[in-house]
Amino acid sequence: MSIRAEIGYRIGEGRLFQLPPLMASAPVVRTMFVGEAIFEAVTPPWDRSPDGYRLSRLRADLDAFTEGHLISIAEHPFKKPNIAYMARTHPPKDEVWDIRSRDPKPAIRVLGCFAETDTFIALVYDYRRNLGGPRSREWRNLIERCKAEWRKLFPSFPPHKGEDVNAYVSTNVYPL
Repeated sequence: MSIRAEIGYRIGEGRLFQLPPLMASAPVVRTMFVGEAIFEAVTPPWDRSPDGYRLSRLRADLDAFTEGHLISIAEHPFKKPNIAYMARTHPPKDEVWDIRSRDPKPAIRVLGCFAETDTFIALVYDYRRNLGGPRSREWRNLIERCKAEWRKLFPSFPPHKGEDVNAYVSTNVYPL
């Protein structure tokens, strides 16, 4: 069985959702699947509040991945400039990555793993203000939650591993 078949089973079970761009006419260049909590957070309608607006902006950031926009990826967990769209978390061997939605404040971090090149599985998220410093217990707990979710969904498959950023995102990407 392949990871693609497993993803199909999880979609059928309602445990995973494909996240196409919100604008139906937008191209789909890369694939993103999300867990239920993320799916609910980034699917309209949003309420007319600052939180609703913030979650709509998070959706736009996730759509940048699927639409194939130019994205920047920081490979080193502790050396990432503010412009990084995505960054590897610590320790790198865990293959957990975060999408960094920074505008508007408060910032949000979405953690997940790659199933294969150009296929990201977003599993958990939290507001950055809840996570403390990069080596905090809160960050570690969120990373561990992400890994546990991956194991629940794909017990027979480890996350995709690559030698450089192009093994994760094949085009329209630049490493930081």
